[in-house]
Amino acid sequence: MQRSTSPLNRTKAGAAVVIAGLLLTGCASAEATPEHVTDEATTVRVAVQAIADFAPIWLGLEQGFFTDAGIDLQIVEGGASSAAQIPLLLSKSADIAATTAAAALQASASGLEVKIVAGLTDFATNASADQSGLLVAVGSDIKGFADLEGKTVAISGLKSVSEAVISAAVDAAGGDSSKVSFIQGPMPTLGDMVVTGGAQATFLIDPFLTLATKSGLEVLGRPFADVAPGVPGTSLVASTEYAAANPGVIKKFREALKLSAAFANENPDRVNKALSAEAKVPLEMLEGTTVPKFVSVVDPQRLEVEAAMLRKYGALEGTGDTSNLVVPE
Repeated sequence: MQRSTSPLNRTKAGAAVVIAGLLLTGCASAEATPEHVTDEATTVRVAVQAIADFAPIWLGLEQGFFTDAGIDLQIVEGGASSAAQIPLLLSKSADIAATTAAAALQASASGLEVKIVAGLTDFATNASADQSGLLVAVGSDIKGFADLEGKTVAISGLKSVSEAVISAAVDAAGGDSSKVSFIQGPMPTLGDMVVTGGAQATFLIDPFLTLATKSGLEVLGRPFADVAPGVPGTSLVASTEYAAANPGVIKKFREALKLSAAFANENPDRVNKALSAEAKVPLEMLEGTTVPKFVSVVDPQRLEVEAAMLRKYGALEGTGDTSNLVVPE
């Protein structure tokens, strides 16, 4: 997930660069797009997004883990959102793309032929490690999740895992989530919506969250840690065709990613340096931010927990088993 920089004025310039870097580039030319249909293929084109969730890929390249595994990893620019990554796979403009697990679930439920081949992040299992949170203005009369009843919450995507989890947190606290209104906007502008009164709360992920707390907002709570600890965040997805044709390549890719994820978890300072370089964001803007927990696989059982929550709150159609969405090890 979608992974995948303040919401307030002093960060807008840097954030605009990040957003610009995420724009969909379209299909590559015939010359730049090699065929990948057998296990002998070692070139893997991965569609990126300039978010911290992607740090294991950057650091794995830097450390040579993919090269050592026999993978010639080539980075291609990704779409402007998690949902926009999926068309890159189906058009064969990329072999693997980073997207939220929720977006992969929604794509599969809508009949698109995709498979989750690896993980990148899981949401935190406790508040102290959580890089996300629900924020309100300092001095707000909203003191708990139940107080969101009758209020407007700004989020980066409607019918998303964030909307589902916030709704679940409201219900768990004794409120009525059906009386919460959600509005959508780009992540860098969500904090501004609270400051100007367009919304009474917002859901942010670091570094936006930390930047917002320096600019007049405070953390109300950590809904993911409270009601959906450890559910999959950002995953790596391939088309069903590519996954079926290249099991050996996917195995080697996973082996390298496992080393990369471990390295990223052990070196959080390197994560921020990589994000700063790739997203063209000054390193000082990332000081004090919480980096994600990196993983290399997606747990099908936790994915089903996430799917059930998405279904309950109207963000996922169907009731089928999701375990076959993940390519087994």
